[in-house]
Amino acid sequence: MRSYDLLICIRCHAYGDFIRDTIDSVQRYTKEKTTKVVCAVDGNNKQLAIALRGVLPDGVFCSGNRWGWGPGLYGLLAESILWAQSQWRFGHFLSIDYDTLFIRKNADIFLLDQVTDSQIGLIGRYALNQHWEAAFARNKLAIRTQLGKIPRAYRPGEGVQGGCMLLTNSFLREMTKRGMLFAPYAAAKSFTEIADDHLIPLYCRMCELEIADVDARCHVAWQLGRNPIGFEKEGVFMFHPTKIRPGKPNRPLELSVRNHFRLLRGREEMV
Repeated sequence: MRSYDLLICIRCHAYGDFIRDTIDSVQRYTKEKTTKVVCAVDGNNKQLAIALRGVLPDGVFCSGNRWGWGPGLYGLLAESILWAQSQWRFGHFLSIDYDTLFIRKNADIFLLDQVTDSQIGLIGRYALNQHWEAAFARNKLAIRTQLGKIPRAYRPGEGVQGGCMLLTNSFLREMTKRGMLFAPYAAAKSFTEIADDHLIPLYCRMCELEIADVDARCHVAWQLGRNPIGFEKEGVFMFHPTKIRPGKPNRPLELSVRNHFRLLRGREEMV
């Protein structure tokens, strides 16, 4: 079984051409010998998985379940980790979205350098969110019923931006030991509405591990506050989202951003 320092998993739902561009960007700026790039596809889009295998023959996981969004994305994540563990050995696991673009050489080394302590379980753009704090208040009883005591270290509403989340080896070991890749944890959508990027921090606290805010050169946000063209001159290694604003992607806008960075990689423009 081959070993890697980092496994990067791109979670996919649609937009095959943009996903292929993201794959190309990740592969261009990481080391093939030490970093494995794979895709995870929800069970509601099997044709996408078939198409992506033309790019990553051994690197596409397609779920047999229809997980959907929100807490369902944790179910897809758990399945993806189990599948990856059956194929390769790897130190750390990075989950990114289809609209997260890598734009600088040695992006994988930059990410691994964020793991500065064995007590760190999760690394990403840390934030407290009132919406998810309120959701936790509504779901607290159900969460306690299903999962047990809520750790004192947990802050309701805390999360990391889902476009780029690094689960460390320490966290992966604890998740495996505590059964967090299976029900009831993996079936979170049956008892909570909290999205995966705010649910995973709760699981991290349950593992008695810390959450670290990622270096600003990982420029991830729900909605970018500025056009990302020019990030390559500022030392940014990756950013999310390419579409700049949330909601359904504005294809011409996303296309123009992607084509700018494609040209820097020596690729032809997409149409």
